[in-house]
Amino acid sequence: MTGKNNLSLNDLFIQQMVNQDKMLHDGMYDEYKSEHTSTVPVDDVKLASYHVQHLISEVGEVLDADKRWKNFRNEKYDKDAKIEEIADCFIVLMNIAMYSGMDGRELTEAIKSKLDKVSERFNVN
Repeated sequence: MTGKNNLSLNDLFIQQMVNQDKMLHDGMYDEYKSEHTSTVPVDDVKLASYHVQHLISEVGEVLDADKRWKNFRNEKYDKDAKIEEIADCFIVLMNIAMYSGMDGRELTEAIKSKLDKVSERFNVN
């Protein structure tokens, strides 16, 4: 890592993992105020499910920032809002992985493997 703008997915994952760990231990998730003693990543189906539902909301916010996909009333486009909402989606996806017991290295390897498969499918290398 050479600079602030050259962070890897794993670096970002670790930063978000620290954020989520603090949120858990500070009682930001109501159901976990007192009894949650583990640190993330942790396989917790309730928190993973919560973040899947949260992702649906964030994807809706991406669509709201750019209405050009609509057949009518399609003039709204706010690039700054759209990129912020896309970033929110990536963060929530990291939370889903985190609360499925996965770490940043596993997620990075899975993404790279999937990209390689797509490249092979289209003979892109």
